[in-house]
Amino acid sequence: MILPLFVDAQNFNPPKPQMQDPLFNLWGNKRPELPQTPTVKPLYRSRAENAQAKLAIEERKLIKIAKKAWAKEADLKKEKENLKNLENTPETDNNAYHQKKIEKSKKQIAKSQDKLNKLKTEVDSKSKKVENMEKAIEAAKLKKEEDY
Repeated sequence: MILPLFVDAQNFNPPKPQMQDPLFNLWGNKRPELPQTPTVKPLYRSRAENAQAKLAIEERKLIKIAKKAWAKEADLKKEKENLKNLENTPETDNNAYHQKKIEKSKKQIAKSQDKLNKLKTEVDSKSKKVENMEKAIEAAKLKKEEDY
């Protein structure tokens, strides 16, 4: 006797309410689309402006790499100080664990030094590239002034 009541409760689907808002009914139950404003892009950029934009990008890259190099240099200084502290500790020289710590620290310093050297060479190459771009822009400006 209770079973039909449970079956009816499981199969119950309430009717979906219809949208009563007249604005939605005008567009066929769709939301109105807002007008898109067109983006204004320059039709033409001169070679000098393109070169200036590229120069700005290269300068940002140079600054980013230089910051990494400075951070790596600071880390290297800390690692060297830690190595000095490890070497100057009054622990026994026969302590194998202490010797392993010193060797591990030396390897880490060598790896950091290699990374720092790579970053410094990258900074040098980027700075030369930026200098060459600046010279090219100045030459283009002078050439443009001479043409008039």
